[in-house]
Amino acid sequence: MTPITQDKLIQHHPRLGVEVLQGCNLTCLTDIQLREFKESLWEHGVVVVRQQHLSAKQLEEFARQTFGNLMFGGYSKTLDPDISPDLQSQHVSILGNPKGLGQEPVGKYACEWHHDKDRIPRIEGLDMNALYVVMLYGVEMPGEDIDGQPHTTEFLDMLEAYNNLDPQHQQQLEQISMYHMPPIFSKQGDVAADIPMKVHPIVSTHKVTGKKGLYLGSDTAIPVGMEDRPEEAKHFWLDLFQTVLDSTPVYSHVWHPGDIVFWDNSQVMHRGIPYDATKYQRIALRLGVVDNQ
Repeated sequence: MTPITQDKLIQHHPRLGVEVLQGCNLTCLTDIQLREFKESLWEHGVVVVRQQHLSAKQLEEFARQTFGNLMFGGYSKTLDPDISPDLQSQHVSILGNPKGLGQEPVGKYACEWHHDKDRIPRIEGLDMNALYVVMLYGVEMPGEDIDGQPHTTEFLDMLEAYNNLDPQHQQQLEQISMYHMPPIFSKQGDVAADIPMKVHPIVSTHKVTGKKGLYLGSDTAIPVGMEDRPEEAKHFWLDLFQTVLDSTPVYSHVWHPGDIVFWDNSQVMHRGIPYDATKYQRIALRLGVVDNQ
């Protein structure tokens, strides 16, 4: 197998969404290919590997071999008898409606813009700038989104978002930190009790590249000093995010069965797009892992 080289990269966005490892099977990469794969991820923020045929356990083993053992995901060790064993593994979650048409889709909260950080706020010794990588493997994907367009996941380049701000705004934001609150928990009504003690600076320096970017969490994030003023905190976040959205192009990954999209949550925000679960089945395997550098 040939290693990743520039003539093996397919670009769909100025930086995000590079296709890598064309014609390769992720279960049998060389050490050089694994290293260059990671280098591409840190450089581009979002990378895509197509035409894969992996089980959940193989996806988990790839994550372990490439990034390390600190994985977050499904946590359940009991197999669901209504879902193929090949789709189940300890650290893999299934997003969509794997049990068939009409099942309430799992992961609906992901349709709002956010960074994934999962359990990092609760793990001692991990700061909020930890290199948390998520991989999403499209085993079976809908033919279209709820609006009749191709089924996509959208990404925002938060390094570009920072660079697009005027210098005065950059300096202002460098003085502000926010409490991180994953949207999955806030949507369950456990808002106040769920605010972790950890905070993250809005302007974040990437641990590998040293480049500055914005880290916003989600619209549930609370700026330090606004803990008792939730409406003001919400307005601050929404106003800042709208500034980002107005000046930063969106990369929309159009899904095909067999795609695996990897993204570095220190560099990008993302959101899923709803689909009609009475018309289409969606089986997407998700795994998150902290890179051991």
